[in-house]
Amino acid sequence: MIVKSYAKINSLLYVLGKRDDGYHELISLMHKIDLYDWISIKKTSYGLSVKTNIENLNNERNLAFKAAKLFFERSGIEPQVAIEIEKHIPLGGGLGGGSSNAGYVLRALNELFDYPLGEKELFSIAGLVGSDVPFFLVDGSAIVRGRGDKVEKIGCSTENFRVFLVIPNFSISTAHVFKRLVLTNQKRVNKMALTVGGECSIKDIATRLHNDLEEVVLSEFALLKRIKERLVETFGCGLVSGSGSTVFSIIGSEVAREGRLRDFCLSEGFFCKTVKFSE
Repeated sequence: MIVKSYAKINSLLYVLGKRDDGYHELISLMHKIDLYDWISIKKTSYGLSVKTNIENLNNERNLAFKAAKLFFERSGIEPQVAIEIEKHIPLGGGLGGGSSNAGYVLRALNELFDYPLGEKELFSIAGLVGSDVPFFLVDGSAIVRGRGDKVEKIGCSTENFRVFLVIPNFSISTAHVFKRLVLTNQKRVNKMALTVGGECSIKDIATRLHNDLEEVVLSEFALLKRIKERLVETFGCGLVSGSGSTVFSIIGSEVAREGRLRDFCLSEGFFCKTVKFSE
């Protein structure tokens, strides 16, 4: 079995406070985008193995390995599979690559072994593996709450819109960003409801992009601040995705402006890519 493991962006992300369990209470609007890793899963006659094309990910800390191990423990099935992951989603870029791999491994294993686990159990496992993992059990866009474990799929009109990604050659630690975050007493749930309502339009969301983690990231990485300023100047919008280091704009058919940004990225040595939203 071969599956695509899609990346994500956060178009809206509000941090509501610190939880008793040490995590942060979040509410975020997340979207899958057409940037993905390839995952191959084959039944074998021996144990569980997970291998990627990035050597330092080939260990039991890999979220895909943790997800697979929990799947077999919960299902009672003897683990006899080989999982290979061809990585294309940049590490530490705020695009959810590791969480995506874990979520898609859970989905694939459940299908491969004829659905031994129900939706509730899959979400339970996903929440144990990592905060963003439950989002990857659904398609398209979703509002994510709690520490990332409460996922509400939402219809989102993305037709004729794309995502322009600028990805510098360095990663940012999510734990570090949250540690530096200064919490306020502002409540943002109502703002999310007013912005999104029962469904969302990317055209409207593009004018309201927001990320509470962005201030920390931009204050520590002047380069990302400069990239965002250039995106806003060119496309009218720009945002750090999650805890960074990717900065993105939501764009329409601005071919000439897109070309100028590509030239800018090339001259600065940044990787940039335009992708569609994924359903």
